[in-house]
Amino acid sequence: MAMMAPAHAATGLLAGVLATHAMSPLMDIGPLEVAAGAAIGAGAALLPDIDHPGSTVARAHGPLTAWLSRAARWASTETYYRTLTRHDTVADGAHRFLWHTPAAALATGLAVGIGATLSTWVLAGVLWFTIGLGVRGLAQGLPRGRPSGLAAALLPRGLPRLRRHLLRWPVITAVAAAATGVLLYAGASPGPYVGAVLAGGMVTGILGDALTRSAVPLAWPVPVRGRRWAMVGLPRRMRFATGTWPERVIGWGCAAATPLAGGALL
Repeated sequence: MAMMAPAHAATGLLAGVLATHAMSPLMDIGPLEVAAGAAIGAGAALLPDIDHPGSTVARAHGPLTAWLSRAARWASTETYYRTLTRHDTVADGAHRFLWHTPAAALATGLAVGIGATLSTWVLAGVLWFTIGLGVRGLAQGLPRGRPSGLAAALLPRGLPRLRRHLLRWPVITAVAAAATGVLLYAGASPGPYVGAVLAGGMVTGILGDALTRSAVPLAWPVPVRGRRWAMVGLPRRMRFATGTWPERVIGWGCAAATPLAGGALL
């Protein structure tokens, strides 16, 4: 199974900050660019799961992402059947195939980077889309009911209600649009870095799934022992199941490290 949405979004937050700072030799980086990079990274880390109809991505922006999910599954299936070898395991080629490859992440990032360089409207669309994905992913990590014990004393009582609101796609769409408007009005710079950050976020999400028991086709399109769609990951004994403590440690660790990294690198 794939890593859960909150952990993906948290790892993407950190990846977005680090990828944005990696671009600093090529362009001026300020707080706005870091904020935009974190938002793009959080959403992009969830983007590989657009090939699953029940995923966070497929439900984030209502009918739009539902349609994009169908298109992504079609593209993945077509690519799978047109490129598989006789050594590949027979599968439907939809979920955890094309969109879980670094090659697809880099191609998507390149296309987005070119678009964002040529048009502020493309930048706005990328921000709106990815912020929405990130908001939904992080919201799923909020408590479903009123916390008990020490958590009840430390956490605000309204978090379960906030979670319910943020899981509604019209609310997500509106919040993402407002955040996009604020970032662009304040002067967040369009440019190639947007594509680099998005690709970095997608690769982070893919690597997160490679840590789980199912693994992903990391090497595609390069064959591994004759199999172009070989599932590659950590050694089997080191992989973990979805929702277990290693995933929670990774998610909370990345969430805590993101503001520290952003502040230290500015």
